[in-house]
Amino acid sequence: MKYNGGIYSALPIQTTSDLTVGGDLAVTGDITLDDVTLDALTVTGNSVLGNAVTDTLTVTGASTIQTTAAAGFTVGAVAAGATPVFSVDASTASAVAGLKVTGAVTGGTVAVVTTDSGADTNLIINAKGTGTIGIGSVSTGRVTITPVTTITGLVTLTAGLTSAANAILKSATAVPATAGAVAAGAPITLYSTTITVEVTSDAPTHARAKGSLCINTGGSSTSTRLYVNTDGSTGWAAITTAS
Repeated sequence: MKYNGGIYSALPIQTTSDLTVGGDLAVTGDITLDDVTLDALTVTGNSVLGNAVTDTLTVTGASTIQTTAAAGFTVGAVAAGATPVFSVDASTASAVAGLKVTGAVTGGTVAVVTTDSGADTNLIINAKGTGTIGIGSVSTGRVTITPVTTITGLVTLTAGLTSAANAILKSATAVPATAGAVAAGAPITLYSTTITVEVTSDAPTHARAKGSLCINTGGSSTSTRLYVNTDGSTGWAAITTAS
């Protein structure tokens, strides 16, 4: 069945052969398409393209999906998008921010950025529950982070740490007195024996692992500026420093 003009009908159109429309096709109800070639298709109701999960849909040219549904666009093997492989949630009221993927030539850089009609927009990436987020867990290239980065959790390194610049630790924390040193936490902890390197504003008397070092910013003599823990508890011995 072929028709080179527009089809506008309030009645069901049925055909057992292929349908080719050379003009626009406007449908105000539901439509199920199995093998149809269209120049332009506008659907205001529900639409089903293909009759099996193995069918393919090829779109040539720009396409726009306008929706406010939580499952505005889903891809998956399960019917009705119950457990989709990919899903787009467009339900945020007055949403004007989103995500843009820009392709690249071979060997180039694919860009993933947020978009917004006005203000700066944040991007959050989460796994589900206790799931792990892997960055570069398969690729062998480096991971580069350019701007200032804030990490609120514990960082565990399975390899060494190399820095080409200064390392700044606990920059938002004032030097504690020994009474508050344990609660403040040591900025550097070494090995499984938890030997620490830290700073206090007075001579240390708090408990630390044996061999830990403590700098006393309140020290004013060669025997009050630097200490080493001697017993794995509250015992510290002064290290004589040059004047």
